[in-house]
Amino acid sequence: MFPWIELVRSQMQESFERNRFHHAQLIHGLVGVGKTALVQSLSEDLLCMNSGLNSCGQCKSCLLLRAQNHPDLLHLASESGSIGVDEVRTLNEFVFHSAQQGGNKVVIIEQIEKMTESAANALLKTLEEPAAKRYILMTCNDISKVKATVLSRCNQVRVAVTDGTVAKQWLAMKGISSDAHLWADSFANQPLLLEQWSNQGIMPEVDYLWKVAHDITSISDISALESSLAKGTSLHTVFARFLISAVKQELVADQINFVQYHNCTQQIKKYMSDHHKILGINKLLSLSNLVFGLQRVLKQD
Repeated sequence: MFPWIELVRSQMQESFERNRFHHAQLIHGLVGVGKTALVQSLSEDLLCMNSGLNSCGQCKSCLLLRAQNHPDLLHLASESGSIGVDEVRTLNEFVFHSAQQGGNKVVIIEQIEKMTESAANALLKTLEEPAAKRYILMTCNDISKVKATVLSRCNQVRVAVTDGTVAKQWLAMKGISSDAHLWADSFANQPLLLEQWSNQGIMPEVDYLWKVAHDITSISDISALESSLAKGTSLHTVFARFLISAVKQELVADQINFVQYHNCTQQIKKYMSDHHKILGINKLLSLSNLVFGLQRVLKQD
């Protein structure tokens, strides 16, 4: 388990030992803090045939999990942008039937904020009337998007990097540091995201986006910029984050005034909104409008 999660993990073990472990656990936090790893670990512990919230790794149940063939584990994740009511009906039916291994049954729901309203309503009955030895483990990247009626029926567990030094040490062991990547410390609270970028080989693209954002008034090759952004699904968000940080630095240094800063941030937010909401958007044109729009604002006297 990742070092920044150990405290949360031990607190959940203690609640289980005291018979206070809630049947519906909502694990929320930023992308890249290890929520999925935590719920997977919890599912292994809950399905283990030995007592306590600590899997042995050797019983029949643990071996079935290792083979990814455990009949008492159901995993739901969004594959088409949302989790629909049919998936939740499958969940409800799964929970209703007896456990094939005679122990607990566990459901994992990833990114519950992607659940449709009808799906969330279908889940409420199961959350309201929990059956014995049934556990629902949910992850969430943005808790503000989850229905209040669902939240009220869950135990909410926030996972976060509270000690940046620990995360930086962990990242350093992976060969990721602010010495090599000037922007790395600003993502220290999302260490697994950086590890993912490193494994995908897109760290050079992130380095390039950081450089472009801090020298946006000199950029003319929009095609090269768009090519870098296309290397990873999260890079548009990263670029926008770098841009906002860069213009904020300009404001603090009195290189631009507040009106310029406001105009820049509005253009960046519009760019991101368009990319999320407009299907088939001309990405090159949208990026050109952003870059040249920022240049016009930043070059004003």
